[in-house]
Order: sequence, then C-alpha cells, then structure tokens
Amino acid sequence: MSERDQDGSFGGASGFRSSGVHGFMELAKLAAARESSGDEETEVAEEEPVEPAGSFGRRQIGELIVAAALRRSSTAADRRRVLRDPRPAGVVIKVPSSAWIRPVHDYLRKLRRDWLLLTRNGSDRRRHVASEGNEEIADALAGGRSVVGVAIDPERQLPRTLTAAADVVIDVGDLNAEVVGRALRARFPQDAAKIPPDALGALDLDDLVAAMRPGFGAAASIELMRRASRRRSAGTDVSIAPDLTTTQFGAAREFGLALAQDIRDFREGRQSWADSMKGGILFGQSGAGKSQLAASIAAAAGVPLLRFSVASMFEGNAHLGTVIESLKNTMSQAASLGCCLAVYEEIEFFGRRDRLDSRSSDFWTPIIDLLMLLTDAGLSTDESNHGAGRPVGVFVLGCTNHIHMVEPALLRPNRFERAVEVSLPDAAGIANVLKFHLRGALGGEDLSAVATFLEGSTPAECMAVVRAARRAARHAGRALSLADLVAAAQGDDDCSSQLAWRVAVHEAAHAVATIATGEGALAYVSIRGRGGLTRVERDGDDLPTLESIERTAICLLAAGAAEASIVGSLSTGWSGSERSDLGQVSSMLAHLHACTGLTGNLLLRAGSSDGALEAARRDPELGRAVEEHLRELHARACALVARHRDRIVAVAEALVARRHLDAAEVVAILSAVPENPGEALA
Repeated sequence: MSERDQDGSFGGASGFRSSGVHGFMELAKLAAARESSGDEETEVAEEEPVEPAGSFGRRQIGELIVAAALRRSSTAADRRRVLRDPRPAGVVIKVPSSAWIRPVHDYLRKLRRDWLLLTRNGSDRRRHVASEGNEEIADALAGGRSVVGVAIDPERQLPRTLTAAADVVIDVGDLNAEVVGRALRARFPQDAAKIPPDALGALDLDDLVAAMRPGFGAAASIELMRRASRRRSAGTDVSIAPDLTTTQFGAAREFGLALAQDIRDFREGRQSWADSMKGGILFGQSGAGKSQLAASIAAAAGVPLLRFSVASMFEGNAHLGTVIESLKNTMSQAASLGCCLAVYEEIEFFGRRDRLDSRSSDFWTPIIDLLMLLTDAGLSTDESNHGAGRPVGVFVLGCTNHIHMVEPALLRPNRFERAVEVSLPDAAGIANVLKFHLRGALGGEDLSAVATFLEGSTPAECMAVVRAARRAARHAGRALSLADLVAAAQGDDDCSSQLAWRVAVHEAAHAVATIATGEGALAYVSIRGRGGLTRVERDGDDLPTLESIERTAICLLAAGAAEASIVGSLSTGWSGSERSDLGQVSSMLAHLHACTGLTGNLLLRAGSSDGALEAARRDPELGRAVEEHLRELHARACALVARHRDRIVAVAEALVARRHLDAAEVVAILSAVPENPGEALA
C-alpha cells in the first residue's frame, strides 16, 4: 500500500485521507509491474470496469472498509510478520460473509502480487474443502512463497496444511463503529460524525458500501445505515397476536406461558441467563397454530419476534458455504436486537445425522453441527470458539410438522431443550380463535355453537372459515352475520351428497363402535365440508393395556368396514396415509409388537414409536406378526359393523340432516334402533 504505519500496519484508512484513492491507484500501477508467479485460486475472476482515478466506486469503498477491519482485527506483531518479515508466512483470514470475499481479495492482491492467494466461500463442494490444495500450499511455503487463505469457515474450507501451519490467523469479525468510522473518515475526510449503536445491526459489508454514496456526507451515510439496519432488524409484528392467556393449545399453552414469564424475568433483571428456559421445539400437524403460538409468546414476553424459514436458506444457490453463511446471519440478526425470540420454521429441514447416507453426510453434517453450536446457550460468543454459541438474551423456538425428523441432539439442555406438541384447540379455544380473526365483528353473538361444530379444526381452518363468511357477506352487500359464519363452518358448497353420505357413515361407525366397545366416552360426532370428527374422551387413570389398545384399533378399523359394507367401497380417508385410520392402527400395532412385551415377545426390536413401523417393514418376522394381528382386529371390526349396521345407518342419516350430534343424541338413536341379528362380537 502507499503508506504504512510504523509497525507495518494494514493501513486502516490513514494512508488515503489526503489523496482520495490516489494511494490505491499508485499501488495498482506498482503491482501491475511485478510478475505474478504460480496459480491463484479465487472466486472473483471476472473483470469489472476500472473506475477513474479520484472516484470512489464500490470496489474502492469496500477496500477502505477491509483495510480498517484488518487493522482492527490484527496485532502489530501480526502485521510485522505478514508485511515486513522476509520469511514466507502462512496466513488465514476468516471473514463474516461471502460479501467480504472479493473486497478482501482485491485489497490483498494490491498489497502483494507475489503471495499465493486462495479465497474460498464454500460454493464449490468438491474443491472448497480441507482436503483440497494441500500440496500446493506445501510447495509454496517450501519454495519461500507466502500463502494467504481467505474463507468464511477456514477450518472446513481452506486446505488443512494451511490452517495447521498458519503463522497468523486473523478473524475479521462483525462490523463495528471503529471499523466503519475509519472507513467513513477516509471516504468523507472533511466530515465528522459519530456512529450510533443502532446504525450497524444486522448489516453486511455491501450494505455499508451502498450507504457511502456519492454526494452524501458522513451524517447522511450514517442515516442510510440506520434505516437499513432498522429494516434488516425489524421483527415480525406481534401487536395483533392472540392473547396467550386466552389461547387454547393444551400443554403448549402452559409451556408458552412459562417461557414468556422467563423471558420477562430475564429482560427485567429478575432472573439470570443461566436459570432461564432457553426455548423449545413446537410440533404438531400443519395448521395447528405453531407460528401463531410463537407470536403470542413474543407478545406476552414483550420482545421482538424474528422468523427464519429454514427451507428458504436452501433456495437458489444452495452451496454449503452459502447455507452456512445464511444460518450464521440468522443468529447475527437476532443478536443485533438484544433480548428477542428467534423462530426457525421447518426446522426438520436440517435433518438428522443418524439418517444421513455417505453421499449427503459431507453436506449436511457441517450444517447440523453449526446449528447446534449457534443455538448452544452454554457457550459464550466471547470465547475463542469460532463464533459459536448463542448470544445472551436470544431465546429460540423451532417449528415442525415432523418431530421425528428433527436431530435429537437439538433437544439437549441449553439448545432448544424440549419438544412441545401443539394440539388442536377445544371448543373454548376455537371460540377464541374465531373472535381473534373476527376483529370485533359479531361481538354480541354467542359463538359457542359454531365453535363446538368446528372442534377438531386447526386454527388455520378457523381463519379460513371467517374469511369465507366475510366474503359471502361482502358479495351480498351487507354486514357480516352469525348465519354467514355458520354457513361457512358447514361448508355445504364443498361437499356433494355422495361425499357427505360417505363421511357420515365413516364417522357414525366410529361413534357406534366407541359406545359398543366401551373404548371411551363419546363426546360428539360431526361432519363438515369434506371431513368429519368423532371426539372421544378416554380414561387417563391407567396406562394402555393390550385390551385397551385393541379396542381403540377396532373403533378405528370399523369406519373402513362400514364404508365397504354400507357405501359399497373403501376410500383413502380410511387408508390413504400414515394419519389415516389404517395408518394409525398399523403404527399402534407395530409399536405394540416391537416396543412392548404385551404380546408375549420379550425382545424389544425398536427403541421408539417412530422406528417401530419401519422396523416392521424391514423385519419379515415382525412384519408378519403385525399383519396377522391387524387382520384379526379387522375381522372383529367387520363383525361389530355387521351387528350394528342399522344403527350406523341411522346415526349417519341423522348426521347428514343435522351435521352434529352429541353423545346423548347418538345414545338415543341406538336405543331406538335394535341390533342386527347375527353373531355377537367376540
């Protein structure tokens, strides 16, 4: 460079105050006169227009920031070793993001053309790894040539020969007021302005370059930085989130209340970080309200909410380095807000290490490992741990529809800590969901009947009902009425008479089988739109037994038997997925045979319910045992349907007419209709 500090400094920006970029341009001319020996590995080979002397383009401004950052993150001894010592040196420079790769490359190339310079951002999964380029590094150092490697994750992306033999390791770190202040003074030497704390949160190098525009002074550039920082750091608006005290999500609500209390206590200084609950993973079926619950927790705690879509990190250029950078940026953005709640949607997208094959392990293992490091609240981000550890005050939640696909190690203490099921709201919860989406409309109406009819619906489905009711009223040119809400809940237009009959028979069989077997206390049965629900309250005073599991299986299988007998054919509603009746029974029996000793087998062949069905598919003997048991229970379900066929038809007819029957109404129908003659249920 044109001017150095006495210690051989990278220059900060002091060498360019009086002459603009003159020092850069002169250095470029001198460098061009030197011969460059050996190959150079770089991600920035494309040519760019050369800006005229005396101008400040993107490249020059970026180099100003790089110079200041290198000065801040290196010691005087490091600088002397790199710039003045005649002995060859191995240098590793860790940058915070891919936006730094090109500016650092250009700046270093102007400093010395005789260096072997490697820049790697992880975009090439085959070449940007520690096993590639080691011979080249050894040859250069043995031949008296210095080597400089620049990477986002040096330990994984640079040749291990360089990282092991490095004389100097420089971690550029995140941008701070000192670095940006040096660059601003070089960019606007006539101006003086102080950088406030909120001007740099969540900003990357490109954001700062964009803020130092021609015709702007230091103060105006800082204001642009503040504006960009506010937009980058802005969390999800939780001002209209449902009140956590009135939401109904079962055990998940109690978890949410406890987490919100811990966040408030920590934020207000009543509780230490070490004693605080750090977060959790919310799981449940699609539309169950996991994201809505996260917003309610943040609102109750009084902290910003940041949402991150894990799937979006893999869109477009899904190179390993790009994904790792995106993941790191999520925690940096959360850290810029101080105390906050960070939510990772679709967290199952990261996968599990124990289910990776040899081809995918190289890609996924570093990502999963990084997630565990970034979310580990037991590590301090101030320690020398390569930026690992969760910033103090950042509470985390994960959301998933598939908890069995989530890496188990994420649930250890100080990470996400625990898995919490978000169950569907009951009738009281449905009423609160409806009130929330109605936003004050129908304030004087009693919503309990509609809520009872919608019980078993997800919060997302309840929202859709309110929207449909508003749409019907708007198209009719009048105000919303309770009748609109009832009609939308029933969904008449979405269901043909043929489908309504099939759904009614299906649910009626569940209801009648529940009463006939004594499997539980029937609460109600209903049909709506293209589906239905039979709600059963089971006795929780005892653990499941072989007999109780078989009764549950028979009640589930009875729906398919009734469809085949009364409608004349089976549907995918009974057997179309793992959540169907047949899918549930298959999982239940696989768990029964593989994970318990209730069937006489003392050898446990699977460690959990999640692996039981897969074990039955892999193990022919286990699979045959499950299949035989399933066929036996299906025969018993068919016998039950034959015995109560007329009763099931009567309940189904009442369902088609009224759409909803409580337990007393079902019992009344069974009392009025006799059993069919035939063999009694075994």
